Amino acid sequence: MRERQNRPAAKKFFRAVGLLALALVSVYIIVQCFVIFRQSYKTETAIRYTMAESVRLSGVVAFDSVDVAGSGNLGYLVQDGERVTNGTVVAECYTNDEQGVQRERLDRLARTITLLTKSQNSTGSELSVLTNQTRQSLYNLLDKLDTAQYSGISEAEDDFLLAQNRLQISTGQTAGFSQTIAALQEEYDGLKSQLDTLQTITAATNGYFSSTAASPSIRADRQALDDADPAALQTMLQEGFPAADADRAGQITTGFSWKFYAVCDLDTAARFENVGTVKISVPGKQNTPLSATVEEVQTDKDGGIAKIVLQCQTINADILGFGLETVQIDLKTYEGIRIDKQALHIVDGQRGVYVKYGNLQRFLRITTLYENDSYILIPDNGKIGTDNEVRLYDEIIVQGTNLQDGKLL
Repeated sequence: MRERQNRPAAKKFFRAVGLLALALVSVYIIVQCFVIFRQSYKTETAIRYTMAESVRLSGVVAFDSVDVAGSGNLGYLVQDGERVTNGTVVAECYTNDEQGVQRERLDRLARTITLLTKSQNSTGSELSVLTNQTRQSLYNLLDKLDTAQYSGISEAEDDFLLAQNRLQISTGQTAGFSQTIAALQEEYDGLKSQLDTLQTITAATNGYFSSTAASPSIRADRQALDDADPAALQTMLQEGFPAADADRAGQITTGFSWKFYAVCDLDTAARFENVGTVKISVPGKQNTPLSATVEEVQTDKDGGIAKIVLQCQTINADILGFGLETVQIDLKTYEGIRIDKQALHIVDGQRGVYVKYGNLQRFLRITTLYENDSYILIPDNGKIGTDNEVRLYDEIIVQGTNLQDGKLL
């Protein structure tokens, strides 16, 4: 009887022990999950990179240029930034809107006639060569569409059509385009005879042409800027420059170079000491850095300012529209391995980073070539056991908790 009474009590005891064990296991699992998920790590691959010691200055760009006289409803026959010679027809004056449409049609006809004429020159070409040209030109066209390289799409389209037409002739799908060319040429000649009667505007000198819309909106006197001392240049920049004449066909830049004039403080000017060449860019307009020479650094110690003059010998359509600009000047460039500054740690007075090797974290020392607010650039000759141990393509731990050399992740 007593044994029967003890059995329920024993069952209750073992059940309580089992529940307690289960609870302990559950708590352990929850704690481990919390630790695992809390200790998340973010890594970045160490890559080769170029960083620059830069300053930004606001100033004015000036060219040696002459205006191209002309007004009205103009149709331009040359591209902005195109080099022209004395006597080149740069624009024509339309008396009605239909003439502009006719000019566009004439240009399309000329392009098509040229393309079809070239297409007939496929004699002696092997079929495999023509097939490969067609495939490659199609890939090139699709690549430009995919990467939004719209400026080169027309040329890529012509290359594809040319290859496709030659392939059709070679395989006998068509006998040629002689009849089509003749019909297009007849239409071309008719339109050209009408447009040849229009008044035209010609270049009066050699240089680089830019239309009124693509030219600077201000008129900057390059000689006056050259002659100005720091205080005078500062006044000119503060007061602004007169507006360029809008009643003109455009302008022709006669020289092969342009200058940038700016005023800065003496500390900034000191950074230009012993610097002969720099890289200059205009964010949002000319993002590719261009080589420029430091032509003048004139200081005014009493006023605490300096005049900076840079000269660049690269001309293109974007540059010809420069006026008042904020430019980035790269004084010196450095090449090495880039590391996010969040990854930096100081252990026993040594700067370094933690690197992921499999499931192991290692602390590696680094030496610095250059750094800014976001990144550190280190030499790309890293070797374990030296002062600079990080190597190319190492997995740098940028974010993580409880980092320790030799510890498992």
